[in-house]
Amino acid sequence: MRNLKNGFSSSLVSTINAALVSIIALGLLTIFSLMWATDQTDQDAQAINLSGSIRMQTYRVGLATAQQQSSQAEQYMQQLDEIWQNPLFIHQRRGSDTDLLSQDFMRAERHWREVLRPQLEALVTSPLAAAPLAEAATATRAAPQQGRFPTEQIAEQLLLTEKLVNGFQQAAESKIRLLRIIQLAALFLTIALGAVIFNLLKTRLEKPLAQLTDAASRIGQGDYGYQTQVEGNDELALLGSVVNRMSHSVETIYQDMDTQVKRRTQELHNNNIALEFLFETARKILSSYQQEINYQQLLDQLAEVIGGDIRLELCLFTEQGDRPYMHIAQANCEITDCSQRDCNSCVGDNPVSTENAADYSFPITREETGYGVINCHGGSKLNVEDQLPLEQWQENLLRSVADQFALALSLSVHRNQQRRLAMLTERTVIARELHDSLAQALSYLKIQVTRLQKSIDTEAFSQQQPIVDELRGGLSSAYRQLRELLTTFRLKIDTGGLQSALEQVVSQLRERSDMQASLHYELTNLPLSPTEEIHLLQIIREASQNAINHSLGTELGIHLFQNEDKWIQLLIEDNGIGIPDKAEKTNHYGLAIIQERSRHLDGTLEIACRPEGGTRVAFSFRPSFLKA
Repeated sequence: MRNLKNGFSSSLVSTINAALVSIIALGLLTIFSLMWATDQTDQDAQAINLSGSIRMQTYRVGLATAQQQSSQAEQYMQQLDEIWQNPLFIHQRRGSDTDLLSQDFMRAERHWREVLRPQLEALVTSPLAAAPLAEAATATRAAPQQGRFPTEQIAEQLLLTEKLVNGFQQAAESKIRLLRIIQLAALFLTIALGAVIFNLLKTRLEKPLAQLTDAASRIGQGDYGYQTQVEGNDELALLGSVVNRMSHSVETIYQDMDTQVKRRTQELHNNNIALEFLFETARKILSSYQQEINYQQLLDQLAEVIGGDIRLELCLFTEQGDRPYMHIAQANCEITDCSQRDCNSCVGDNPVSTENAADYSFPITREETGYGVINCHGGSKLNVEDQLPLEQWQENLLRSVADQFALALSLSVHRNQQRRLAMLTERTVIARELHDSLAQALSYLKIQVTRLQKSIDTEAFSQQQPIVDELRGGLSSAYRQLRELLTTFRLKIDTGGLQSALEQVVSQLRERSDMQASLHYELTNLPLSPTEEIHLLQIIREASQNAINHSLGTELGIHLFQNEDKWIQLLIEDNGIGIPDKAEKTNHYGLAIIQERSRHLDGTLEIACRPEGGTRVAFSFRPSFLKA
């Protein structure tokens, strides 16, 4: 191939490189030509502006001299001298005698310096310059040879300056025309060069590439016998020859690959079936929260997926048991009699357990806890020592199913433990609620009964009626607390969450009282734990009930939000009579419940009177998701 490459008579790469060099050379030539043309016109506008300034300054000098403004005239003449000496006119000063613009410039400057300026200086410095204009004119007529105003010389100077301005303008226009000529020439040269390169690429590149593309398409469609017809002695011709040889080689390789693909396809098919079964098993396990798993159905499906002359059995036993509490086999198969064996004998590392058949035992264990075993009995004989009747994918599938069964059983054990813990927690809550409400109320009543008994013993009949009134109030309060306690035990937080439960509480408060209760809930985006939701609900309920029973107010506001420190902030405010300094009577036992709930949340509780009237219950705590 290297010899072919070195023997190219007309290399395509060299041709393209030559075309690119031609394009770049033309572009550079055009750019430098335009840069030269624009450089020639760089200061034309400033020259026209300065020549116009000469004309205006000449007017000013003549006017100041005519108005006898000597200092102003001298200043204007000085400025006009500076303009004539501007470095911009250096080309005109050094111009040749054949340059018309240089001749006009030298003629105008010479007239100013040699003719007009001396006369104006004589007028400015003569005694007549200090006389009034009328007197100066009379003196001028009387002495025409001394200080006559040079009107004709000024007009001549203006004509020369105007001609100079026109000369600068014509020079700029001629340079612009030259710039346009260069652009048009570059355009025509670019079009001509592009046409030549386009024709070259069409014959040397486009047609061979079209043939090679067609060959690639035909080969891609499976026509490996197709041969390209690229002619010439360049890179594309070499590529065509290589494509022809490659298509023949691919045809041979393709036949070998087809056989391998069929084998891989069968393996993928088996793996897909196994994955689908594992996915379905995992879905059933995760969705089995409310119902038990049908292990018989899963075992039958597993046997169908594995196929072959294989029998499956499932044994489930407790951690301390030596006999299975569940022993099932796949459909149409008898259960192996294992009454004379210990379950631990089925769990081992060696999958082959008999001499003539391959028996497997896949333990169902998770976190060093055994839940059972899957037994697989192979029906084929062993032809070679250590040969296993199960394929690798079948063995992997059985191990994965055993792990999933272990996960399902561990989740079941965990759910049972959670139910036991929830039941114990609920009992603790009931005991605490009874202690915080009824137990204290009954203790209060017991004290009042003791007082009543003493008054009877001492025949202090005047003290009995207040004690009886307090007993009656205590009984009413205890009965009310009992009803509230029953309502609390029935209260639950459904799928709507804390907000839905609080809305129900507010709705109940509105129905049972004349107070206008409102809820402002701003914790929609915060994940509170169930314990936090229950405690918050009870605090809000107790504080709201106290406000309805004792505040004598008309409005009740419940605000629940997250403050600047990321803590949960609860505000319960009413516009009633406020809370007394010693709230230890029977009707204020709800405060103890609120304090108990706040301690469980490790929060800060403050109960105080509002400056504008009423009571404010302020509670804040750090949520559990911030403690993680």
